[in-house]
Amino acid sequence: MAKRRVAAKRVRARAPERAKAHKAVRAAVRPAVSGNGAVYVGIHFGVRATTVGVADANGTLEVVRKQPSLVGSPTRSISAARDLVGDALAEAGVARARVKVVGATVPGLVDQKTGACVLAPNLGWHDFPLRAALADALGVPVVINNVAQAAAIAEGRVGAARRVRSYVWIHVGSGVGSGIVIDGKLFFGHRGFSGEIGHCPVVYPGSPCKCGRLGCLETVASAKAIVRAAESAVAAGEPTVLAELPPPLSSTSVAAAAREGDPVARRILGEASEYLGRGISYLLNVLNPEMVVLGGAVAQAGETLVGPVRASVARHSLLSAGVAVVPSTLGNRAELTGAIFLAIDHDAHGLTHGLVAATPVPAPVPPRVPARARAGR
Repeated sequence: MAKRRVAAKRVRARAPERAKAHKAVRAAVRPAVSGNGAVYVGIHFGVRATTVGVADANGTLEVVRKQPSLVGSPTRSISAARDLVGDALAEAGVARARVKVVGATVPGLVDQKTGACVLAPNLGWHDFPLRAALADALGVPVVINNVAQAAAIAEGRVGAARRVRSYVWIHVGSGVGSGIVIDGKLFFGHRGFSGEIGHCPVVYPGSPCKCGRLGCLETVASAKAIVRAAESAVAAGEPTVLAELPPPLSSTSVAAAAREGDPVARRILGEASEYLGRGISYLLNVLNPEMVVLGGAVAQAGETLVGPVRASVARHSLLSAGVAVVPSTLGNRAELTGAIFLAIDHDAHGLTHGLVAATPVPAPVPPRVPARARAGR
C-alpha cells in the first residue's frame, strides 16, 4: 500500500509537468502577426476541445486558443468556433480582412466533393454541410479534412516523416484513425473516406462502437477504451496505483502509472497496444509503407505505448522489417498544424485532392532518345 501511495504521488506529479509544458508552448507562440501579409486560421474540432490557431504565410502558429467542445450540435460548435476565431485574431492583433483561408479538421468522414461531414460518431455529427456552414459563419473560403489526414500532412512537412515518401499517420485519441500518404501524396480515396482503421472490427463479437458496429478497433485501443478498462480494474478492487488517483481517470494517468511500473496499468496499455498493432499490421500488408507514425493523446505516452505496438506489428504483419514505427514529433499540434498547411495550399493552388504531403513528387522523366535516333529525324 505504501509503495502504491508513492507511485500515486509520482503519477499526480506529472500533471503540473504537463501544465508547465503547455505553458511553455503558449509562451513560445508570439503575440502578434506583424505586417500586412496573408494570415491563415486553423480549426481543430476535437472530441474534448476545439482549438483555433492563427498563422502567418509560412504556417508558423502565432496564437492558439482552446475551449471545451460542444458535442452533439454542429451548429452550436460552429457558432462557438466563430467566436473563438474572433478572440484569437484579436489576441494576434490581426484584422479579419487579412484572413485568406480557414482550414478545419474534424474526427470523422469528410466528403471532399461537397465539404460535408457525413459522419463524426464521437462528436454526434451526421450529414452536416460543414464547409458551407463554416464559410458562411466566417466569411472566408474554408477547406475541410479529416483530423488524421491533416496531421499526416503536417508530419510529412515538419515532423517525423520528413523526406519519407510513403507512410501512415495513426491517430490514437478519443477515436482511432489514419492518414495515408503514398508516393508523397495524401490518399483520399473516392470521396475522402480513406484511413478509417478505427472502425475495422478486431474483436468478435466485441463491444458496441458509436459507429453502430461491434468490436471496432476504436472500442479496444482508443483513449476511451483505456479509461474504461482502468475504471473496471479499480471497481473490481485490483491492486493498482490507479485506485489512489482522484477521479476521473484519463489515458494519460494510465500511461504515467504504466511508466512507474504499475502492473495493472501496464496490462491495460499492453492490451490496447496489442490490438492497435494488429490493426496497423493490416495497413502494412496492404500498403507497404516506409514508416508508421503514432500521434494523438494516447500516443504521447511515448515508448510505453510505442514499444509494445512495434512488437505487436512485428507479430501480426507479413513483413515488418524495415518499417519504422515511431511517435509523432508534433505532439498535440499535429492536427492544427496540418489544418493551417491545408489552408495555405488551398489559397496558393486550390488543392484538395492529390495534395503533396511530403517532398514534392518529381515530374515524369521523358524517355531518353538515342543520339542516332535524334539525328535521323
